[in-house]
Amino acid sequence: MTDQEFIDFKCPYCTEAVSFPADTPGKIQECPACAEILVLPPANSEFGHKIPIPITTPRLVLRRLAAGDWKDLLEFTSDDELFRYSEWSAMDEEQVIKWLEADKTVKLTTPDATFCLAIQLQAGGKVIGYFSLMFIDGLRQQATFNLFVSRGFQGQGFGLEAVNALLNFCFEAISLHRVIASFDTRNVPARRLFEKAGMRREGEFLKDRFLNGAWVDTVWMAMLREEYARARSSPPPRSPA
Repeated sequence: MTDQEFIDFKCPYCTEAVSFPADTPGKIQECPACAEILVLPPANSEFGHKIPIPITTPRLVLRRLAAGDWKDLLEFTSDDELFRYSEWSAMDEEQVIKWLEADKTVKLTTPDATFCLAIQLQAGGKVIGYFSLMFIDGLRQQATFNLFVSRGFQGQGFGLEAVNALLNFCFEAISLHRVIASFDTRNVPARRLFEKAGMRREGEFLKDRFLNGAWVDTVWMAMLREEYARARSSPPPRSPA
C-alpha cells in the first residue's frame, strides 16, 4: 500500500501553512487554523484559493445574505403564490429576520444546512431572489439547489442568468461532480428554465411528496461536470442563413 500524498500550501485568509490530501484541485476544505473555507489549489502552489463569492454577471451579483436585506426579501418571501409549488412557505417580517440571523453561522461546509446566496441587481442594488445550495454527500461532490425569484422580476431572464452563474461556480470554482434541481411537475417555468441552462431530466417520482393537502409528483434534473465542460466547449449553434 502506497502512502497517501499531501499538498502543502498557505491559507489565503490567515496565511498559516496547511496540508491536505492531494485530492482533485478545486475541492473545498476548511482551514484548521482560521476555519475559513478555502479551495484546494494545484500542486506546487504557494497559496490556496478563496471562495469566489460574490459572483458577478452582466446584470446580477450573487452574494451572501446580509441583515440589511430583510426589506427586499420580505417583499417577495411574503408572497404565498411564489411558494405555490414548494415545501417552503411564505414568511413574515419576524421570520425573515430570524432566518437572516441564523444564516450568519452557516458555511458552505456546514453539514445538513442550506447555504444561501442573495440575487441582487447590479443596477440599484435591490435583492430580487435567492439560492439555497446544500451538499448531499459526505465527499462534498454533489449538491442540490433551490431558486426563488420575485414574481415581479420573472420573465426577464434573471433566473437563467443566475442559474448559469451558479452552475459555473459549482463546476469551475469548487469542482463539484454533480448538481441537482428538483421541482413539482406542475411548475412548468422551472422545467423550462433548467432545460435552457442545459440540465438533463433524470426522472420523475410519482406522488412522493405531500404538499398543501395533496400528494404531488417531483421531477429531478441534473448536470455532471463533464456535461458542463462539453457544453462550454461546444460552439454556439449557427443562425439560419
